[in-house]
Amino acid sequence: MKKCSFLALLLGFVPMLLMAQEKFPQYRNPLDIPIYLSATFGELRPNHLHAGLDIKTQGVEGKKVYTVADGYISRIGVSPYGYGNVLYITHYDGYTSVYAHLQRFSGKIATYVKQYQYKHQQFASQIYPEKDQFPVKQGDLIAYSGNSGGSGGPHLHFEIRHTVSEKPVNPMYFGYKIEDHVKPLIQGVAVYPVGEKSTLEGGIQPMYFSVDGENGKYSLKDRVSVNANGEVAFGIRTFDQVGTSTNKNGPYLYELFLDDVLAFQVEADSFSYSEPRYVNSLLDYRHYKQKKTSYVRTETDPYNRLHMIEKRNGTITVEEGDTVNVCFKISDYVGNSSTARFLLVGTAPVMVERPEHRRSEYFVKADGSMNSEITIEDFSVSMEKGTFFRDEWVQTGQRDEKGCCSRIYRFGDDEMTTFKAFTVRIRPEKRWADHSKMYIAYIENSGKVSSLGGKMKNGCMEVTTRSMGEFTIKIDSVAPQVSATNFKKGQAVNKLKSLRFKITDDMTGIETYNIYLNDVWVLGQYDAKNNLLYYEVDSHLKKGTNNVKVVVTDGVGNTKTLKTSVVN
Repeated sequence: MKKCSFLALLLGFVPMLLMAQEKFPQYRNPLDIPIYLSATFGELRPNHLHAGLDIKTQGVEGKKVYTVADGYISRIGVSPYGYGNVLYITHYDGYTSVYAHLQRFSGKIATYVKQYQYKHQQFASQIYPEKDQFPVKQGDLIAYSGNSGGSGGPHLHFEIRHTVSEKPVNPMYFGYKIEDHVKPLIQGVAVYPVGEKSTLEGGIQPMYFSVDGENGKYSLKDRVSVNANGEVAFGIRTFDQVGTSTNKNGPYLYELFLDDVLAFQVEADSFSYSEPRYVNSLLDYRHYKQKKTSYVRTETDPYNRLHMIEKRNGTITVEEGDTVNVCFKISDYVGNSSTARFLLVGTAPVMVERPEHRRSEYFVKADGSMNSEITIEDFSVSMEKGTFFRDEWVQTGQRDEKGCCSRIYRFGDDEMTTFKAFTVRIRPEKRWADHSKMYIAYIENSGKVSSLGGKMKNGCMEVTTRSMGEFTIKIDSVAPQVSATNFKKGQAVNKLKSLRFKITDDMTGIETYNIYLNDVWVLGQYDAKNNLLYYEVDSHLKKGTNNVKVVVTDGVGNTKTLKTSVVN
């Protein structure tokens, strides 16, 4: 395994080589506290890649956030989802820095955003200031860290992008140093039969193996080899810990060596925002859905165009008498690495009875040449080229259930995944055809029902989705729920900082939310993950009695209005 060992030495120089090639500028810390990470760049997560660094903020909100280099604020975002409160700063060196999940903006920026929201009478906003409106210098205070949007706890999500292409690039290239002597931890290895006649230990199912090891050296638990015949691929379950952090982070580099030759490599350097869904092809998606554990697969599907995959020869064909040395090597950004080694032994071919495909299964070609349109009774699916990562057999079916406006139709299951969205159309039963509150419901394998929305078009409810499983049409006739949480009707509120309301909806979700004081619109800030809508008390609250009205609508237009009053 000399090449594997040699590359272990070389890996320590990889970040420096990359930096020398692109000559990345060196930026300051966006916070005034030491950097400890809860997530690294390029982490492989179902449905997306992590586009930056998640920097810990000592478990609290309100830490000062500073611009990392000279530039100007080019974009400001406010949303109850995703990045929440976010700032984009374009620098003069070809890069843009991004600061997300902020608690609030600072000074003039906060004033400008609030003025914009009042002018357009909307909370969620995407704002693009003029280039000369908010120039900034390195170290200027721009915001305070928080937990807004889709964040799961207080932290600063920090990104750096190429300004022109908007491709995120690993922020570690920009001079951020974290003391780290911890090697990645390898938890398991998988082997997959790939070819139509391939077998693994005499069977046709993937096999998942536990590992033993310490100090970065791992081997299969209770065995040294795996028997196979035909084409096989491999998988690795692993994570990294950065410095003293105990978070399970993504490694920087995944490598597979077959007989000392580098066959497969994934490097967390940069990617395009059109690429994150490719991660579902890189991961063993079905196993993740079943077991909630992630294996990176070395077989690259034909329609997986993820640029982080630097080497794509992660399968090998073995015949009787062959012996292949398999070496997984996992490394972090500073060059700490771990290996898992085992032997793949070629055995004689084995005749195994393979399951036959049923008449209700459709063979869908990923290139769009076969079954890109499937119609079953009053249900149809339309797919573009590249919807699937590879050719797939897709199970279909239909059944009846009370409480639906159509039959329930199956297209695959929720353990399958697609790259592109596909179009689902369902024709409702005639008695429901003119109902205005219909939506397309998605039913997971577990039975959980959620709304995909949808619009009526040419007599059918139509929606685009990436979710595979069961679909039907339902009616949402129940309006959202609205209640005041920190005051009662007629209460004096001069000591309150905000008027707070709980808003929920049982199916199609909150679509719009508005607060009025004395029939005048005021800014209601929506925290979706906590079902919270609140108005921060300001000059719009007049002396004496104020009439308060909250109007909330759901995804099909059901409206709930709460009328109350407060005294200031």
